Amino acid sequence: MAVRADYATFLNNGPSGNRADIVFMGDGYTASEMGTYQSHIDAMMRHLFQEGQDPFPRYHNYFNAHRIDVISQQSGADDPSSGTYVNTALDASYRFDGVTQRLLYVNEAKANAALSAGLSGAPFTAEMKLITVNASQYGGGGGKHAVYAGGNASSTEIALHELGHSFAGLADEYQYNNNSTYTGAEPTEPNVTKNATGAKWSRWIGYNQPGIGVIGAYEGARYYDHGLYRPSLNSKMRTLGQPFDAVSREEIILDIYRLVDPLDAWLNNSVTLENPSKLWVDSIDPTIIQHQWFVNNALVPGANGEEFDPLAFGFGPGTYTIKAHNYDPTDWVRASLDLLQEDITWNVTYTIPEPGSAWLLAGASLFILMGRKRAGEKGSRLTRIIHDALESSTICHSSNPHPGPIPWEGRGEISSPRLAPKAFGVDGDRIKSLS
Repeated sequence: MAVRADYATFLNNGPSGNRADIVFMGDGYTASEMGTYQSHIDAMMRHLFQEGQDPFPRYHNYFNAHRIDVISQQSGADDPSSGTYVNTALDASYRFDGVTQRLLYVNEAKANAALSAGLSGAPFTAEMKLITVNASQYGGGGGKHAVYAGGNASSTEIALHELGHSFAGLADEYQYNNNSTYTGAEPTEPNVTKNATGAKWSRWIGYNQPGIGVIGAYEGARYYDHGLYRPSLNSKMRTLGQPFDAVSREEIILDIYRLVDPLDAWLNNSVTLENPSKLWVDSIDPTIIQHQWFVNNALVPGANGEEFDPLAFGFGPGTYTIKAHNYDPTDWVRASLDLLQEDITWNVTYTIPEPGSAWLLAGASLFILMGRKRAGEKGSRLTRIIHDALESSTICHSSNPHPGPIPWEGRGEISSPRLAPKAFGVDGDRIKSLS
């Protein structure tokens, strides 16, 4: 087996500490077939994110993607049914279980070794693992890796179905039509059940899903004709070319959120802040994540952006507890909603003058400068009157005239438990990673 020394990143949507990392490997591709390998990867990426395969297009920015080049001595895959055996790096073979012709899989020990070698020193782990095989005969398998025949006309649909197994832990929803009856324990997979009422997904019962139909409890699943039930008449876990049904779609989203949080970073909240110009959060995807801001547990109407300036909403000097509630509002999830939410809380003290006083002071100072310019060194009588009034006024004499610097003078110090320590710099009014 030959594994090139490094991985190549071809989709980078942000820090891997808060992204789901897709890693592709190939089997049955010789050194001269790396172009074919990349074309098979490209086809899968288009199908995953650009061809309406919900929920993946919505969460495109939650993923990074990488490839590892695994070089085989010969092209293709073993096919015991025809006596075909080739020398490939990961030993891909049809009829992997000795019975089922379409079951195309690889030697997991060799696949794991190739993955480990290819990602040596990488600052991330493979969370969605796909192996494309350089073969055109229909086939695939879902274990620790989603394996599929990259040269088959249905390759991308095979890969999506197998990802249902390897990434989201979904069961097959088809049966073998052999009048078999399931008598075992309740299955652990989220999309099959022994309960004829479908109580396992009761939150979805009766939902009429576009392209799928009514969610209920339909007998026949996980290879058995009787005793097991599935959520829909037909879906991708039963037949290729169908959408994921509501139960499977929800589980995929929840598994994505088990890897990522709604926020990439936020203004440091480990200490009480004095006079911050604004509070801020950075969303993993601003087109998805919505925000609510609370001051002392009271919702602030109209405050729904990534940044919040309390003074702009009428709050004056004082001490406040301020919370940003950040969430994905999708109606594709009806369980474990806490995974789709993230709250950040700051303790903040403002000692600066109220906005009206600050503007009066600034305006009067400007008037003085203009008056001196026009009147020369002697100045005008009106200018001297205003100057004397300001000198004797208590407006600018705060009990704390030097409240201390505002961190970063922009968005402030950065915090995020998912991100490894990095160097940051100020770009205008926003903080950017320099790496």
